[in-house]
Amino acid sequence: MLPAAIGVSAQVANESPAEAARLLEQGGQEYRDQQHDLAERTLQDSLRLHRALGDQNGEAWTLNYLGLVYFATGKNDEAIDVNKQALEIYERLQQKNGMAQVLSVLGQAYDAKAEYAVALEQHEKALKLFKEIKDDKQVAWTYLHLGRTYNSLAQYNQSIEFYQKALNLFRSLGNRWGESDALKDLGFVYFSQSRHSDAINLYQQALPIFNDIGNPSGEGYTRIQMGLAYTFLSQYDEAIAQYNQALPIFEQIEDSKGKAHVLMNMGNTYRAQSQHEPAMRLYQEAIPLFYEFKDREGQALIFKNIGELYVEQGDPELGIISLKQSVNTYERIRSGLVSLDQDLQDSFASTVEATYRTLAETLLEQGRIPEAQQVLDLLKLEELREFTDTRAVWASDGISFSNPEQAVVDVHGSLIALGSNVVECELNDCAELNTLLKQQQSLLAQYKTELSRFVETIRANRRDDNNFQDLDNISVDARELLDAYAADEQNSLLVYPFVLEDKLWLVWVTVGDVVGSIEVPVSQGELATTVQKFGALLKSRSSNMDELQATSQKLHSWIIQPLADELEKNDIDHLVFVNDRVTRYIPMGALYNGENYLLERYTVSTVLSTTFTDMDDRLGPVTDSNVLGLGLTEAVGDFIPLPAVRDELAGIIEDQDGDGIYPGQTFLNQDFTLDAFKNNLRGNRILHMATHAAFVPGQPKESFIVLGDGYRLEIPEIETMTRRLKDLHLVVLSACQTALGETNQEDGTEIAGLSSYFLEANRSGAVVASLWNVNDNSTSVLMQRFYENMAAGETKADALRKAQLSLLGSDQTADGDERIIGQRQADDAGTAPLSHPYFWAPFILIGNGL
Repeated sequence: MLPAAIGVSAQVANESPAEAARLLEQGGQEYRDQQHDLAERTLQDSLRLHRALGDQNGEAWTLNYLGLVYFATGKNDEAIDVNKQALEIYERLQQKNGMAQVLSVLGQAYDAKAEYAVALEQHEKALKLFKEIKDDKQVAWTYLHLGRTYNSLAQYNQSIEFYQKALNLFRSLGNRWGESDALKDLGFVYFSQSRHSDAINLYQQALPIFNDIGNPSGEGYTRIQMGLAYTFLSQYDEAIAQYNQALPIFEQIEDSKGKAHVLMNMGNTYRAQSQHEPAMRLYQEAIPLFYEFKDREGQALIFKNIGELYVEQGDPELGIISLKQSVNTYERIRSGLVSLDQDLQDSFASTVEATYRTLAETLLEQGRIPEAQQVLDLLKLEELREFTDTRAVWASDGISFSNPEQAVVDVHGSLIALGSNVVECELNDCAELNTLLKQQQSLLAQYKTELSRFVETIRANRRDDNNFQDLDNISVDARELLDAYAADEQNSLLVYPFVLEDKLWLVWVTVGDVVGSIEVPVSQGELATTVQKFGALLKSRSSNMDELQATSQKLHSWIIQPLADELEKNDIDHLVFVNDRVTRYIPMGALYNGENYLLERYTVSTVLSTTFTDMDDRLGPVTDSNVLGLGLTEAVGDFIPLPAVRDELAGIIEDQDGDGIYPGQTFLNQDFTLDAFKNNLRGNRILHMATHAAFVPGQPKESFIVLGDGYRLEIPEIETMTRRLKDLHLVVLSACQTALGETNQEDGTEIAGLSSYFLEANRSGAVVASLWNVNDNSTSVLMQRFYENMAAGETKADALRKAQLSLLGSDQTADGDERIIGQRQADDAGTAPLSHPYFWAPFILIGNGL
């Protein structure tokens, strides 16, 4: 906070209002001349004098200018602090122009801190005020600022829209400063869309304007972006030439942020030419500058680049340290995006996901399976949060460092902090510069020693013990899950199919912290094509069985066959999948080995993430497991009738005549209302919903469950029912595509679906849901058999398996007629036997399978 008026010096306090006004004007001019140190001192004097005089208007304008100076020198927190003070005064004085000016600077400062949600909010407020007071010049600048924030979020179409508005308005006003900035920024969006030649064309239009108006900063940043574009066009000499012209500009105007980006991108250009030594030197020189300017996104990028460079040089151990630092920085940025619209969160996530996957792949390639598993778990949590809109209640602790890694990180952190002090000292010509430089040289030598010690320790451990990784690092949640199944006398294997662009990694874990991985030489493209074909065949009851099984067998050869030795050696009877990307579209039980389906040999279940799976709760005996049955049999709106739902619920829940299996209540059609749903949840262990449902990721208002009276229960309403849901153990969503949301991404991130809302903490432990539209009659049969099996003492996973096998016609534990139901019955249209996977494969169990 700035000092209060009571601390005013005698030199300033006795001056007149005219002197206060003079200091404010002088400080403003010094800011415009980019004499930031002088401007800060002058404006501090102006602020003390205006406060002593009780001039609130002058105080607010001084705070506004001071905020601009702080922002220009990278002191974003200080800029935010003084502008918030100014905003309070302007709001009290009801000065819309001042309010708008302050909000604009606040938006830019938050944007620089990568707090994009707050930045957008401030810019939108400023835009509204500037339009009200008809300040077209500031409207144009605000369009530009909005374009920059949307560009940071990878929302390129919105960014281009705002940039184009800004460019047109600046040109109509004859504002060449704004025009040049808009050309530069529009060029960068084109660069982000890989339109490199178009970007260079815009940069070349902007450069002469920057020279004419005397804007060296604009010229410097334009040359950085031209260098980037030339690098991607493999015109490396031209790229280096642009950087060499930009660097002295930023040094002359003392712009640490600009210098940092020049050094990093010049390093990228040398790296693109496999000139690793100069690239690493430039990266290391840039790091303290990013910290000096508190540029979190720049920090994440530089560590990503350093990590990748280490890997390219054959030093993956060092690469992992830097990649972990990058991921942890991105995690801090992501935690601030929870209030943004889902598409904005997702677009930003798509720009950083590659860093997570690079880290996981590098860990796997080094055999560091427990750590890779932790990264995989984090990926699942990220994708699940994006899909279910629950980020607001989540916080990540990031990726942990091993003890040897932490020693390197600590020394490097000290080196970065000292480097920041050196940079600041150089900018201010402080007397301690030589002392700081000597300390930096000594600490740099210590850092290099620590690096060498770390690499030698890691490699020595690997020579002595192939399993040197501390098994305590394995996910505690994964261990608890496997131990729970072992206590129930089930030998389980936890399988992570991890999809990379050029290969598939199968990471597996068994009880006792036994872990392993297998590399499968199948590209993501080939895997995705096969999965897509398999899905299309499964969703059609008339598909050719030979073609379906041949496609399924190919997937089996990639996902299951490589695990054959482990499955046999460990006598596995239960496979638990934590699926990744396109593997989420696969109902694993339907994988075929040439003779039978996986479901015929193993119990199969899924978890969204081991972290989200509660294995402590159990479903008690039938008499203690009340069911709330909710169903729709009649046509409602555009939704077709589901006549078999009546028999389904009647076969599950006891009525007055004693039919059914479980005690409970049934609400059908008009009785299935929102009040009936909410008021009867408590005290029930099972919720069974047989109706229509739809889930649209990121659009909760369009995602709903159809109630019996036609009411569409929107997904956010489920979020408000936590206390009502606390007694549930199992939710059965006997409806259409309740495990699958509709999305344009089609990369598997939406497979959490509606089910994930019931799997939150303090809600249900398990969900049975469907991957595609289900058949009414066959679903009714399958569900009744599922409950019969649970009532007979089977676990939920085994009960679902045997219900599916009864349709398939190969339930080896059933007798007589039950065993051949799938072979003798056809669907309601009489066109296909129920043994076709279309009827039995869509339902999957997610969560606690006991």
